[in-house]
Amino acid sequence: MKEQDLYAENFGEEYATSLPTLGQAMVDTLAFFGCQRLYGVGGDFAANLIGAFEKDLSVCPSSNEMHAGFTACGQAEIEGLGVCLTTYTVGSLPCVSAAALAVTEKLPVIFISGAPGESEITDMALHHTVSSCSTWRAEYDAALESFKALGMRAERLQGQRNPAQPNVAAEQFFRLVAHAYLNKQPVFIEVPRDLVAQKTQAIQLPDSVSDLPQEVFILKGAKSVAEQILTKLGQSKKPLLYLGVKAKLNPQLLDLVKRFCHQYSIPYVTAWLGKGLLDEFDPLSLGAYNGVFSDEQMRAYIENEVDYVLEVATSINQLDTNAAFATGTHLINSFDNKTVLKGTSQLEKDILLTFEHLLAAEITPFDFQPVVAKEIDLEPDERVDFHNVTTVLNQLQAKDPRAYVYFPEIGNSYFASYGLKTRMSSLGRSWLTNPWYAAMGTSLPYARAACKKLQAMQSDDVAVVLTGDGGFNFQLNDLIHFLRDGLNVIILYMRNDIFHLGKNSDADIYNCSDKTFDAIGLVRAFGGDGKRCSTVTEFSEYFTLCAKENTGIRLIEVPAITEEQYQCREIRLLNLYIKAKNGIPEAVKEWNALQNSKESYTN
Repeated sequence: MKEQDLYAENFGEEYATSLPTLGQAMVDTLAFFGCQRLYGVGGDFAANLIGAFEKDLSVCPSSNEMHAGFTACGQAEIEGLGVCLTTYTVGSLPCVSAAALAVTEKLPVIFISGAPGESEITDMALHHTVSSCSTWRAEYDAALESFKALGMRAERLQGQRNPAQPNVAAEQFFRLVAHAYLNKQPVFIEVPRDLVAQKTQAIQLPDSVSDLPQEVFILKGAKSVAEQILTKLGQSKKPLLYLGVKAKLNPQLLDLVKRFCHQYSIPYVTAWLGKGLLDEFDPLSLGAYNGVFSDEQMRAYIENEVDYVLEVATSINQLDTNAAFATGTHLINSFDNKTVLKGTSQLEKDILLTFEHLLAAEITPFDFQPVVAKEIDLEPDERVDFHNVTTVLNQLQAKDPRAYVYFPEIGNSYFASYGLKTRMSSLGRSWLTNPWYAAMGTSLPYARAACKKLQAMQSDDVAVVLTGDGGFNFQLNDLIHFLRDGLNVIILYMRNDIFHLGKNSDADIYNCSDKTFDAIGLVRAFGGDGKRCSTVTEFSEYFTLCAKENTGIRLIEVPAITEEQYQCREIRLLNLYIKAKNGIPEAVKEWNALQNSKESYTN
């Protein structure tokens, strides 16, 4: 008897004819969570999934599987959910690095992999399986075990086990996606290819994501905590709100924080890894704080004038990147008069309740006077390099009502980007990178995901990638997708032809490019254009033109040198830190002196 007839015999004809295929149920689930596109690389075991998805979702190609995973991470940062599709093991295993990034950055990314059909599982090692000629048994779970090793949920969807009972693979898929969405964690899902077209038990989706089954309890005491905060505020003259990275995927919490700060005129600062979560052009913004690495004026205000700190949504465990690399200069960490709201409930509901009580209170707004940044005069013919490129960009952004959305690449570009002042964009974020896990080669995949969203929104915000030549060469093959999709991006290419951050010797391994490499010619091959800019005037004029036109790929090549006077403070400090941790005697001595003095590092 056919599968359909068995279901009809058991449950009735009406039920049997209402059953969807697994592929359609997966499409419906992804659409329920707001997913309109996914990124991936095709392959034999993924072909049935692609066929099921392509009519209702944009199945976007990527230059390789790792970049597909990174782009999905960028998609999750912007859209609240990212999806990556690959084939079995040879396709999914390269995504482990992106999955590690998603675990670390708490990103809900759905890594979907095609897999051998359940009917194909025998004692024979299929192609793509991780099995050598000396293996005594066929191993089918190598990818599942690899993703599990990262601490994330990894499951293979299961097919029918009783002839008259449809499988529950659709429910299994929905539960996994919901887990990722609610807990802000990635999941890995293998889908046997012979299940995609099979009927699966239908599920009734909730009316909206707000109706998802969540934790039934709420931590008690929010009102008491709010009253303690109000008491502290009543005793304070210069309070400060310190916002952590856990708030980044919680728009409701970000909205409450902004309302709270504006209602009571309380200045705010983000943790280093939370940069860009709030508008840094707002008079209440002090930027991003990280001890000795911070802007001197902002640091002086926080460490010498602030008398109470409300710390919100910071990491459960201290992170050395976020704590001034253990210099002992991160005063907020040891601030005596402080209330800490880590957010230990699902979706930070405990913090949300506390802020609802705070906003209902009646307290007199504070008389905060904005910290006015020092004006930095740049000579028109002055060399542009890492030491002043963020100053130039800040001056250009101050004159432009549109937001520049920055994507700094890991390396010198990332640490220099902390000198940028970001205007809130239509994406809700204006600085996107992977600061904690720090896998090189993600700025263009992140930018691609953001640019597709900006394109769909018909936004005139300007996407700006800040990269060195090492990071650029890691990922330039992704430019083909900017060309194919008609995406607009400005690439600031800081060129010194080496991996400079943490460089301890002149070993050839640090050389990542060649002086004869024609980066502008390459960009022209991708339908873009570019210019080499050496001075402040050249850079400002060409960037302004590129931003005004905001069309296609534009590359600004900046010849960078490694002399210390042309490095920003953050880069000098990080190079010192890396050398000290690698045991370079002079660096160890200088780093220890910095920790002991708790003063800024200067030339």
